[in-house]
Amino acid sequence: MSDIALQTRGLGVKYGTFHALAEVDLDIRRNSVHSIIGPNGAGKTTLFHALTGRVPASSGRVVLEGRDITQASDDDRVRLGIARSFQVTSLFANLSLRENLRLAAQGRTPWQALAPWRRAQSNRAALELADQVTERLELSAVSDRLAGELSHGQQRRLEVGMAMAARPRLILLDEPTSGMGIDDIDAMKTLIRDLAQDHTVLFIEHNMGIVMNISDTITVMRLGRKLVEGTPAVIREDPEVQRAYLGNMITGDIA
Repeated sequence: MSDIALQTRGLGVKYGTFHALAEVDLDIRRNSVHSIIGPNGAGKTTLFHALTGRVPASSGRVVLEGRDITQASDDDRVRLGIARSFQVTSLFANLSLRENLRLAAQGRTPWQALAPWRRAQSNRAALELADQVTERLELSAVSDRLAGELSHGQQRRLEVGMAMAARPRLILLDEPTSGMGIDDIDAMKTLIRDLAQDHTVLFIEHNMGIVMNISDTITVMRLGRKLVEGTPAVIREDPEVQRAYLGNMITGDIA
């Protein structure tokens, strides 16, 4: 079995004459933490949209676990094992943390929604999975609290947990630490690193300290193209990366 969970070849997204993404080749290794960095407008979010099927690829291929999913819908990609969180937190604010996770777990088998006469408590598998994820998120103490009453950091962790509850092969995280305080960032770093035990993680992040501390591989993008790729040590020392994006900031953020 190949150790590549997700692969793209010549992936491009075009809007009219504008190339938002062009000729992107990626090899995301199974059970690794792979980060995507680059300045605003580099094409990072467009790349996520293309991988999840939110926007169609104009060119190239997307292959998940050896299966070509380039033409697959976003719904089909979820069923095939791709889950995603977004920059803006999207939760059921009037439901408890546990209920949010139960719904995410139940969503893996959407046919269950066609049985409205069944009590939620009857779905033991979804409830057990929700409790397991809650414990892994270290949020058991607030499992019965409404999602809208959680702190921002707890909400961000819950959103990652909802992606986990779908039992995906690949989890895409879009700026998971956005707006977090120091304490919450440490908890999120630990969670993302831990995810690689059971999942492949691809994430966009602007905080270079986090990227350098937890990534196995880093892809740097610029103007819709891949600029350079490598381990944190390689990226830290690459002069082209420093000139194009990081400058002296990279040294300061990691010191």
